Amino acid sequence: MSSAFLATAVLLGSSAVMAFVLQPSDVEPAAGRPHRCPGESWQSVRKGLLEALGLRTEPRLAAGALDGVREQWQRTFSSISHRVLNPACDTGPRCCPVTSQVFMKDLGWDTWVIQPPSLTLVQCALCSAAGHTVPCPPPPAGAQVDSSKPPPCCQPSSLEMVPVLYMDQFSTLVISSVQLPRSCGCGPAANCQ
Repeated sequence: MSSAFLATAVLLGSSAVMAFVLQPSDVEPAAGRPHRCPGESWQSVRKGLLEALGLRTEPRLAAGALDGVREQWQRTFSSISHRVLNPACDTGPRCCPVTSQVFMKDLGWDTWVIQPPSLTLVQCALCSAAGHTVPCPPPPAGAQVDSSKPPPCCQPSSLEMVPVLYMDQFSTLVISSVQLPRSCGCGPAANCQ
């Protein structure tokens, strides 16, 4: 326990690190296998998350470099289960969230990302008249699939800053945040955050 306190004190006392509370996502992943739209690859997920973290490439670390550090940080933050969302935007069943649970191990990032072990990605998709989600609207004929852009009208209506703790190529602990969609909506209400 004293080593966890010491590590926290060192990090919080460092001028190079901003303090964030690391929290697991409370958004439930879709039942069954995680859903990904056709044409969306792990590479596109990697690229989007690297951009959000402000990184050009994945840090390369020696095998096993994070084992003790990851264990210590997971114990330190295991009791934190608080999350703040903006539930003020409720636009009805015209636009629905489609969630995917992405594990750092699946991305090959378990060698440098310490926390969180996974992220819940929310994509916005149009719903049918019966309220059933149309997970991936078909692209126009001849168009390239770009899963990073929501269909017209259906877009994120609230976002959440998700902190990510990782070790860079210089073996320095870095805390950065990724802004992820948490709910979806259409029209003017979709602009509130």
